[in-house]
Amino acid sequence: MSPHHFAALFRQRMGIPPHRYVVEQRIERARQLLRDRTRSVLEVALLSGFESQSHFGRVFRGSSG
Repeated sequence: MSPHHFAALFRQRMGIPPHRYVVEQRIERARQLLRDRTRSVLEVALLSGFESQSHFGRVFRGSSG
């Protein structure tokens, strides 16, 4: 299956593109991790799959919810 075909089928089934789904899953994981006040924002960002704290911050601020 080609990446384009996969993305089209994924979007049809889930209602959002694959990349957005992954980012939303990472944000949800970060929200859970942030409840543990012993973890730093950098640690939460890295554990959630973001490349840096600043990248995490940009995406997190842009997320709804």
